[in-house]
Amino acid sequence: MDFKPWMENITAEDMPNEDLQFLAKEAGVKYALMFLFLFPGLTVTIPKNPFGRLKENYIVKNYDGTKTSINRLAIECELSQRHIYRILEKHIKKTSNFKN
Repeated sequence: MDFKPWMENITAEDMPNEDLQFLAKEAGVKYALMFLFLFPGLTVTIPKNPFGRLKENYIVKNYDGTKTSINRLAIECELSQRHIYRILEKHIKKTSNFKN
C-alpha cells in the first residue's frame, strides 16, 4: 500500500468507525489505514486464543517428564501448570485410544 501525502495528517479520530479508531489508537494510524485500504468491506474477528493448538503441540513435543519442564512450559506458553497437565492428559488419552 502506498501512503499518499494527503494521509500524513490523519488521526485516529478521523477513522470512519470505532473499530478503526481503536486500532489506530492502539496500533497506530498507519496500521489502521492498511486495514482500511487492503481489506475494504471485510469483517475481521480476532480470536482470544489464536495459537492454542500450536501451543498444545509445542507442549507435547517439549515435555520431558519432569516437573521442571512443566514449570518452564507454563511460563513459556503463558498457561497455568494445571492447564499444561490437562493438555498432556488429553494427549495421552488420545494416543492410547488411537493404539486400541
